Amino acid sequence: YQGFNLTTDRGDRLGLVGPNGAGKSTLLKIVAGAIPIDGGSLKYGHMVKTGYFAQHQSESLNSDQSVLAEASSVAPGLSEQEIRSLLGAFLFSGDDVFKRVKVLSGGEKSRLALVKILLAPSNLLALDEPTNHLDIPSCEILEDALKKFTGTLVLITHDRRLMNAICTGILEINGGRAEYYPGNYEDYRYKKKLMEEE
Repeated sequence: YQGFNLTTDRGDRLGLVGPNGAGKSTLLKIVAGAIPIDGGSLKYGHMVKTGYFAQHQSESLNSDQSVLAEASSVAPGLSEQEIRSLLGAFLFSGDDVFKRVKVLSGGEKSRLALVKILLAPSNLLALDEPTNHLDIPSCEILEDALKKFTGTLVLITHDRRLMNAICTGILEINGGRAEYYPGNYEDYRYKKKLMEEE
């Protein structure tokens, strides 16, 4: 990334866009602290705790645990009822919470991985394609949960509707450069169209 400098504030919701291979996932991993940087600097604000959802996050689940036990593993201070409430919002209700992770479908595993990210005490979420493997009701549940999230969000998704609904800024990554556009995805497309016409 050449000449890239960006400051985000609490409550900012940043969508990353650009062609495949442009470095969106790499930048997201850097923001999440999942990989080191080669140069420059990354500074977190006071008391920032990151939560990171990778494209293949569901592979890190413990397949021998129950859904409830796996969700509880990241939230030791919450009651079972609080955890079951969030699981219910992500369509794990009744006895579903006692299913073993290994019998879950790909979509169910993705939903459980998202529940774990939302249960963990973080105020900076870095999400890489969180809607992959999710059906429409699950995408709507995720959208509602992210709207209620009061921290900072950095998001990569092909779901433009989700990006439109929650993003306050778009960061376009292309050719080793990053350019920031305030507003949601529709605002970004409109500004790009005006620039192309000029």
